Parts: sequence; C-alpha cells; structure tokens
Amino acid sequence: MTSLSKKFEQIVKKELASTVLPVKTEEGILLGDVLIISDGTSKSIIKKGLLVYDHIFLNSVAIKIAKLLLVANSSYQADNLYKLDQEYGKWLNESLLLRVQYDRALAKGDNDRADIFYARYIESKERTMSAKSRADFLAR
Repeated sequence: MTSLSKKFEQIVKKELASTVLPVKTEEGILLGDVLIISDGTSKSIIKKGLLVYDHIFLNSVAIKIAKLLLVANSSYQADNLYKLDQEYGKWLNESLLLRVQYDRALAKGDNDRADIFYARYIESKERTMSAKSRADFLAR
C-alpha cells in the first residue's frame, strides 16, 4: 500500500464513523460494529464480541470512545478518555461515601467528626466536577 492509499483509507474510515447512526437494540446501543451496553450506572463497550472497555460512568465518554473505535482498533485518545472517566468515577464514589459518613456523624451528634467529613466531601466533590469537565471536554 502506498502512503496515498493509506491516507485515503483513513479519510474514508473517519467519514464513515461520523455518519454512522446509533441503533437501539435489545442488548444496548449499536454504533457500527461497536456495542454500548448499560449496566445500571456504568457502561461497557464491546467491539466484535470482545469487551474493550468496562465500567464507563459518563455517557458522553462512552459514545466518544465508541466513535473512536469505529475509526481505529486502538486509540490513544480513547485510552485517555477512559482514564479520565475512571478518575471521575473514583471521585464520585468517594464523595458519595463521604456524604453518607457526614450524615451519620451528624445523626450521632459528633460535630467535630462531621466537620472533618464535610471538608473532605467538599474537596472530593470539587475533584469530581473537575474530572467530569475534563472528560466532557475531551469527549467533544
């Protein structure tokens, strides 16, 4: 293959990926040969019957990764998006846990402990929002 034919193939793949419409199936959302399966709050991405990415939290990230997988089998950008999504999920779970601990400390009347949990909760919530905005920015 010449470099010109490789470039042409890349352009055609990219154009096809941008024009492929998602189809809702019983299993999930099919985008070309990439299937997005929703498992409650997380999503899994399957390409040609193989699990590629698992436990994706943000819908925009799942859709963008599926589109990237249509263009190429492996993508540096898809891996970065997945890492940011996992960071978002980590901070989201931590902030939810800290909120529950804060509420329990308040119910017990332990105000000192509640203040500590609340401060940690606010920090975790800010990191959650930061990770989400970075992931959403890359998913555009």
